[in-house]
Amino acid sequence: MIFVYDPAQREVRNWTHGEMEGLCFIATIISLHTGQTNRAAILNCAYELQYYLAAVTDVEIRHVHMMCPPSISGRTYWTLEELESVTVFNGISTDQSAVVYRTASASYKLGDLDLRRKKKSRVLYCPRHLQQQNFQLSENYSAASNTQLFGPLGRQ
Repeated sequence: MIFVYDPAQREVRNWTHGEMEGLCFIATIISLHTGQTNRAAILNCAYELQYYLAAVTDVEIRHVHMMCPPSISGRTYWTLEELESVTVFNGISTDQSAVVYRTASASYKLGDLDLRRKKKSRVLYCPRHLQQQNFQLSENYSAASNTQLFGPLGRQ
């Protein structure tokens, strides 16, 4: 079951399936209140992943995988790969940039920056971030709210 908050209707909708259109991340999570392990959070981009890791409460994040479409992987099918790192590169003497996604089986570069040139880099995600997390319980937790797993609802 997938729960999605619809801000226009101000209600939570649920479906038995979901569709992904592009690269996304899937975080395997465990409820700190119930210990349930059959949960995941779907995140649209590396910045959303970074924010989620910093802001999430009431869950422990065990694994992060990257769901990679054929347009990025070069394969004829979607892949789900364990994420090792996400690094953003910005050129020093140019306005070009690139993002490098490293997984257990491949590396993917999106952007025009030639990585052989001088650049600045910033790591948005690595497994060390999960190890350094201090997963916390929220103070205003109620048993009625433990079934909420939200993701963005696309506008049409």
